[in-house]
Amino acid sequence: MIKKKCGVILSLVLVLGLGVFTAGCGNTQAAREANNPDSLTIAVVTKDMYLDTAVKKFEELHPGVSVEVKEYTSSTSEKGEGVRAADPGDIEKYVTTMNTQLMSGQGSDIILLNDLPYQTYADKNLLVDLGGLMQSDQSFDSGKYYQNIFKALEYKDKLYGLPVNIGIDMIAADRTLLDNSQVQIDDSNWDWNDFVKTAEKVINDNQNGGTQGMYALAGMDEKRLIATLVKENYDNLVDPEKKTANFTGQEFLDLLNLSKYLIDHKLVNTDTAQTNIMDMASRGKLVFNFTSLRGFWDLQVAKAIFSEGVQLLKPPGNVFFSTDSMYGISSKSAHQELAWEFLKFLVSDDMMTQGGMPINKSVLPQIAQNFTQAIQKNGGRMRIKDDGIPCQSITLQPPTQEDVDYMENLLSQANVYIGTDQKIISIVQEETAAFLTGQKTAEATAQLIQDRVSTYLNE
Repeated sequence: MIKKKCGVILSLVLVLGLGVFTAGCGNTQAAREANNPDSLTIAVVTKDMYLDTAVKKFEELHPGVSVEVKEYTSSTSEKGEGVRAADPGDIEKYVTTMNTQLMSGQGSDIILLNDLPYQTYADKNLLVDLGGLMQSDQSFDSGKYYQNIFKALEYKDKLYGLPVNIGIDMIAADRTLLDNSQVQIDDSNWDWNDFVKTAEKVINDNQNGGTQGMYALAGMDEKRLIATLVKENYDNLVDPEKKTANFTGQEFLDLLNLSKYLIDHKLVNTDTAQTNIMDMASRGKLVFNFTSLRGFWDLQVAKAIFSEGVQLLKPPGNVFFSTDSMYGISSKSAHQELAWEFLKFLVSDDMMTQGGMPINKSVLPQIAQNFTQAIQKNGGRMRIKDDGIPCQSITLQPPTQEDVDYMENLLSQANVYIGTDQKIISIVQEETAAFLTGQKTAEATAQLIQDRVSTYLNE
């Protein structure tokens, strides 16, 4: 959950300009757009400033070309009111609409693939292989990009989604608490048992045997806890290419038991309504905090939250990454060439220096410089807020060269994409509720999930 928080926080600050577009599109309009070689349509759940800016600049660079972004949201907030986080209902509506449009050969030229079963679309030849376009386009320099990220996103040796930004999952730890307990963590070789043992030792050392008021994790209810653990291990539990699931294996049973142990032993503060993570961290009451690094903002926030010192750890396993902005091109699009030009522009030097965690290798120093200038301009004082958590002020510091090197190293190691299917996460959350209250065994719960997910994958 916390890994999502910093992404939300980043969005709250960086994404401000939003408008409302009409979601629907009739056949007459679709036909008119298809006949106009200089028009382009993009389907998203909600727009963001990055996309807005790209559309504006692209149209300026290509006079006569028009790009329309179609939102599928019920929100009515106006530009300047702040960010509209994607509502679960909007996501469901988006998935349903895209399914219908793509299967009927309609829809936008470019499609935001997040939350969509894009592997299924690829199997039905509804998406263009972007890897093939990269290879055939002499103006596209693949060497400028992190190939490990493209490789991790491949499906059946083809690339159907181009991420504009990524987030790398990390666990932030209170360095002072670890030092006080003389605990050293080697995140190249640790597992979830090490995570629990470390948390228990730190809590016991600092609470004189008691645990009240100090937690391994906080602001994470039962649903978010199991969803987070499943996402961190998703690549071992679901194989979308083979359409198989592995929820009855020992790995998932261990995750179930880990979740219950953390909750039963009150190692997780599940009161999301009253928990102030930043306050707890500043008082030395929080050992770990899941976070997703989506740029220097998140890195500096993680440092500010654990004001006495933070150690960023790789979660057990590989270096995982996710993205909330991955685009693909419909194979039914009559404007595939123009769509590819737009996608190339999205990941160009010009656009990627705006911020975030870029897939373009050359722009990170410039992003750091821009971020530094922004902090120097306003003093770095920020007020941040997350779902149900009171607003709190923090002071950010400019990134150092060490920070730039750290981020570049992380980007080069990101080799596993967490492309979770929200439907599968929902199934897991539904079926684990009875287990966490002791009404079902781990084995029975795992079998129910295995059966439902297997059916879903093969629909």
